Amino acid sequence: MVGLEKDILYLVSRVRYVTEIQVGKVFTSKKRYGKKSLKKTLRKMCNDYTLRKVPCNINHNNFKDNTCVYYLNGSTITKGKNLTKMLLGSEIAIRMNSSGYETVRFYRNVKVGDKVYDIFIEYITPNRIRLQALIDIELDNKINSMKYTDLKNDINNSTIPFFMIPKVIVVSSKELKSMKCSCDEQIFNIDSSLNKLFNVL
Repeated sequence: MVGLEKDILYLVSRVRYVTEIQVGKVFTSKKRYGKKSLKKTLRKMCNDYTLRKVPCNINHNNFKDNTCVYYLNGSTITKGKNLTKMLLGSEIAIRMNSSGYETVRFYRNVKVGDKVYDIFIEYITPNRIRLQALIDIELDNKINSMKYTDLKNDINNSTIPFFMIPKVIVVSSKELKSMKCSCDEQIFNIDSSLNKLFNVL
């Protein structure tokens, strides 16, 4: 643990320690027989909020098998396909920002109408054009094109501030040659290497 992490934990521990003492004085009717030491509180904080390193073991060509993620002890661990989706979503955001795109909004697992999309992103292109896109990540290539047939009605029944019918980008483990869809909206498909991401944004 680096010095900065220790300082942060110490400050948080001080706040927690003082808060517990003050709340106890006001709301506790029983006599307190012992005062919790600051050292004990700090030790508990360190146990609760220690950074853990966990191997991902992701079967994906963009990430090595020994890729690791860090999380705070006690938090939930994302595994399997959900972890791969999370990493691909982060990769999309990183590539866009490093290529001159400005991200205005980036939401995960958004509900549009009664359907859930993996990512909603509102962005400004390097040419200063503001656009919106919905992204689905379907790694098993089971793409339900019927999901996108009533997109116009879905966005009207959404709390997300849409100002246009967004592009729909489906990321799959390999690019499909054709995507049959009986909707007016244009659906784009790219593979999980994201090489053609900027062709469809």
